[in-house]
Amino acid sequence: MTDAFDRPLGRPLARALTAEAPGDPLPPGPRANAWQSAGAVIDDPGAELTGLVEALWRSGEPHRAPDGTATGIRRRPVPSAGACYPVQTHVVAGGERWAFDHEHGVARQRDAAVERVAGWPEGAPSPATTIVFTVQPGRSFGRYRHRAWPLWIADAAYALAAAEFVLGRPSTSVRVGPSARMRALLAVPPAARAHLWTDLGLAPEIPLVAFDVSARPDLAPAAVHALGRRRSPSVDVFLARAERRRPLNGVERIARASGQAWVRGAASVRSWSVPVASSPAALAHALWAGHLAAARLAYAAALRGAGTRAVSGLPAQGDRWTFHALAFLDPTGDHP
Repeated sequence: MTDAFDRPLGRPLARALTAEAPGDPLPPGPRANAWQSAGAVIDDPGAELTGLVEALWRSGEPHRAPDGTATGIRRRPVPSAGACYPVQTHVVAGGERWAFDHEHGVARQRDAAVERVAGWPEGAPSPATTIVFTVQPGRSFGRYRHRAWPLWIADAAYALAAAEFVLGRPSTSVRVGPSARMRALLAVPPAARAHLWTDLGLAPEIPLVAFDVSARPDLAPAAVHALGRRRSPSVDVFLARAERRRPLNGVERIARASGQAWVRGAASVRSWSVPVASSPAALAHALWAGHLAAARLAYAAALRGAGTRAVSGLPAQGDRWTFHALAFLDPTGDHP
């Protein structure tokens, strides 16, 4: 994995460690970017690439509110903190770029005219077929505010691990951001220059991870099936277990640290932490490595039919920050 982080990332990552409350929710914005408003047209980059994307993001049954009523948010194979689903998928091949609309299940080839708009980079051709995961920050930021950055990395890492899972092998060409290099690959301006996006009817996106694939990737059928069936067990399932058993010390620690009582129903919990005094580069590296490790455990559990649910949003305590944890329902989760 190649690290190439923008220097300004250090400050928001450090702020995410604090116990500062996120504040009231903000309007979330769209779930998918309207690239057609910038001239993109529906076009399929190839059945195999489309199949890979569908294996990760195919919509399922709706998420449900605490009272059991269906929401307007569809559950997806790759999990997302708070069901915000900020990750967007792009494909770059040669001088062409496609943006996938996960909400409508279509790919749109970006019109070259969008790259000639003032302030938008032209971009360089890619000698390989490259998948780029971006985050569209509105929905996560609206809910988590300053705590969103680690969650964007988490969601992107879970998406990368899912792609490797269904491809049946780890990628050797992973580049992570945000970085100017990755924006150039995707030919987009910085998200901070929001007017360049909104003037075209688009929401800003932040490219976070890129990796090369075959132009006609082969998928592992068993992994595709397991990922397609994978869904995070509901909080109610964990709460019901919590009423029948006393949690182990490690489970209780994460339940208290996160302030989430449902964690007490887990058979076991794995967690990842980092010293609060870490440099921005070390912190970013730990976030990527920890979330990738957690995601791989979650998908391995799905392959054997076991349930997992992620725990995020923990403030730092003492000299360490537990930035992520994974709660297992099966009794073998202590040693996956």
